[in-house]
Amino acid sequence: MLKEMAQKHVMVEINLSSNEGILGVRGAGHPFPLYRAAQVPVALSTDDEGVSRIDITHEYVRAALDYHLSYLELKELARTGMEHSFLPGVSLWAAPDLFTTPAAPCNSQTLGTDKPAAACKSFLDGSEQAAAQWELERRFRSFEAKF
Repeated sequence: MLKEMAQKHVMVEINLSSNEGILGVRGAGHPFPLYRAAQVPVALSTDDEGVSRIDITHEYVRAALDYHLSYLELKELARTGMEHSFLPGVSLWAAPDLFTTPAAPCNSQTLGTDKPAAACKSFLDGSEQAAAQWELERRFRSFEAKF
């Protein structure tokens, strides 16, 4: 099943805090590391903040601390969430769940730059999903520039 999920790019949302609180599943007993090892696309999410009092930042901190994820691994989780969003349009990325090569119109661009070339800008203007992914990359660049 895991192999098929990976091949078909079936993304799983993981709510670490909710899974522990409701199901009692945590640490090595949680399937999160299993999904990642099988290359199943995984994104972090959270239940209603008004109910659980947990926000998405808490889930990223928890993933980093409980599962010893690196910054690059956390970035991949964020990119995966955007890749599988319900925004209309095509992805910024040339291949599903592979965040190394942008789609052809933006391939020669620095990701997240404020002024993409005309072909890339046109591509982004035609896809809400690609535009949101571009914005995520811009935010990564801005954050990373501080270090």
